[in-house]
Amino acid sequence: MRSSTDVHDELDARGVAHDIIQLDAPSHTALQAAAAVGAPVEAVVKSLLFMADGRPVLTLVGGDATVDTEALARELHADVVRLARPREVRELTGYEPGAVPPVALVTVLPVVADPQVFAPDVVYCGGGTTTTLLGIRGADLEALLAPRKASVGRRASP
Repeated sequence: MRSSTDVHDELDARGVAHDIIQLDAPSHTALQAAAAVGAPVEAVVKSLLFMADGRPVLTLVGGDATVDTEALARELHADVVRLARPREVRELTGYEPGAVPPVALVTVLPVVADPQVFAPDVVYCGGGTTTTLLGIRGADLEALLAPRKASVGRRASP
């Protein structure tokens, strides 16, 4: 399995400023991650692996959102979109589910990102383990990934 060291090394090699933040306890939700770094939940980026007609796609949404699988299917012109199984996540990303960063994956994957993901000046993503987070400027993450942007995040009504 890969770790936060792989995330740091890749970003360092690419000259991208970032922080690997060590947490006191595992972070299993966006709310826990936000609380751990004192950031709004909207500044947390969830990196989720989906299978669209059997093809993997890394999907990024804010911590205050869930993935709208119907919108993702429309964007990808896919008939069937489902969350990847834990085994698929490990094989395709090299990380455990819940710790997947948006970079330094073992497989080059297409990325679909909700545009709001990059709005915060600094965003916090999976850092490679459940006890690390990646802090990176939203604009830097967007430039690094060059994702396909689509409104795939569904936010709860207030």
